[in-house]
Amino acid sequence: MTDISGASGFWTFEHLQARSDGQQAGVRGKHIIEPFKPTEDGRRERASYNMAVGEEIYITPTSADDGNSRELLKERESRAIPPGQFALMHSEEEVWIPDDAIAFITLRSKATKFRGLVNVSGFYVEPGYHGNLVFAVFNAGPAPIHVSRGDKWFEIFFADLSAKVTKDREKSTFRGIPTELITPLSDRFHSLPGLNQKIDDTRDELDERLLKVERDHSILRWSQGLILGALIALGVRACGELTPHAKAQPVLTRGQ
Repeated sequence: MTDISGASGFWTFEHLQARSDGQQAGVRGKHIIEPFKPTEDGRRERASYNMAVGEEIYITPTSADDGNSRELLKERESRAIPPGQFALMHSEEEVWIPDDAIAFITLRSKATKFRGLVNVSGFYVEPGYHGNLVFAVFNAGPAPIHVSRGDKWFEIFFADLSAKVTKDREKSTFRGIPTELITPLSDRFHSLPGLNQKIDDTRDELDERLLKVERDHSILRWSQGLILGALIALGVRACGELTPHAKAQPVLTRGQ
């Protein structure tokens, strides 16, 4: 068994495994990572552990016409994160961070970073936290990025603290994706595709208004032409009625 006494600095995988036996975790007798799958392919690194994408995912809509973007994925079911869009997802595992350690989280380079996905959430987990890890990511690449439930996207590192942290307040814990994290992202569509769609919609609306104004002006000019034509016709008719009467009047000469 690996000796965990006097450990200092970042943990090796062997040290994490020794601390994750349920007896050494230091938090309510729980494993540090649950479920902990040290022998599964793609989990083990030299000084870290790879965590998987959980069942719930939220992808920001590109327009107000998009449907519900919060979904529960079946095993290996996937969704696409469009370019310029945000996504929220949580880890399959729960973590129980000991009071004498701190954890650091990141996206795996091979899985996501080289395709343009950026982690925009926190980069560390405080001592004493327990629950799922929620990741906010942004697709800064040129193409959609597909994510499946069970993908090993998240890497977690652990490091020792010089002493245990005194619990001074109750930590927030997450189970899945909290609604309060979704609300700020769903309020407006600030992504490039969303803004582009807004520009297109505004341009179409402006074009429609211009066409309506042109139609109204055409109708007004046509109405004015009809009224002017009617007035001219009435004037000509009135002149025609007065002309015979004028010719019937006798012409007086100076001698009469």
